[in-house]
Amino acid sequence: MLAFVSALVPLVSIELALVGAAATGTSGRLLVAQVLVAAAGQMVGKSCFFLGGRTVFVHSTRRKRPRRSRSAQWLERLVARAAGRRRAAAVTVFVSAVTGLPPFALVSALAGAWRLRLPSFFALGLVGRSARFAGVLLVPQVPGW
Repeated sequence: MLAFVSALVPLVSIELALVGAAATGTSGRLLVAQVLVAAAGQMVGKSCFFLGGRTVFVHSTRRKRPRRSRSAQWLERLVARAAGRRRAAAVTVFVSAVTGLPPFALVSALAGAWRLRLPSFFALGLVGRSARFAGVLLVPQVPGW
C-alpha cells in the first residue's frame, strides 16, 4: 500500500521504507519479496499516470486552441516526435524507472501519450523499479554508511 501511495504522492518515499527494512537485518528472501512488492505497487500507481497521459494528451491535441504557450507547444512537439519512436520511448521509460531522471511520474504520463502499450510500460517499469529498489537495499550493506 505504501508503494502505491508513494507512486502518486511525491512526498511519500518508498525508498526510505525499504532502507529501514534492510537495516533491521531481515532475511535476503524477505528483502527480495519487499523489492518486488514495492516495484509492483509503484507500477500500479504509475499506470494511473500512464492512462491519464494517454487520454489527456490525445484530447488536448484534438481541440483547437487559439494561442498556446511555448511550453505547451514544446510538449506537443516532444509527444509527437517520440510517438513515432517506440524504442526511444521504451528506453526512456526504463532509464527513468531506474534513475528517476527525468521524473518517472512525468515519463509515465508521456509514455501513455507516446502510445506505448500498457503491458510493455508495466514490464519495463517493473524491471527498472526493481533494480532501483534492489540498489537502495544495498545502501545499508555498504561499509561506512
